[in-house]
Amino acid sequence: MEYNTIIKEFISGGWIVTVIGALGMFARLILGTERMTCMEQLKRIMAAAAFSTIAWFVLEQVEVSSLTKAISYGIVGVISPEILAGIITLSKKFAKKPEAFISKK
Repeated sequence: MEYNTIIKEFISGGWIVTVIGALGMFARLILGTERMTCMEQLKRIMAAAAFSTIAWFVLEQVEVSSLTKAISYGIVGVISPEILAGIITLSKKFAKKPEAFISKK
């Protein structure tokens, strides 16, 4: 899909995925027992919105059911802190020893 087309689709309806991700994290924060400042909570909600938006751009091109996509967006929003922590961990390991990630044949 062309860049302009996918942006138009996001504006016409994909933006709701951002809201779904943010609401998923909001629900997690409401139900959780962990104590956080308002700023920490806001950061998590914003991260969830961002990751859900990224998931929309990726999954919009995949041929799966709308229900599967919707569930994926919500899950990505709820677990976005763990996704980010995993990406950071992998990045640090790669930075220390990049040759370990490159297959030699």
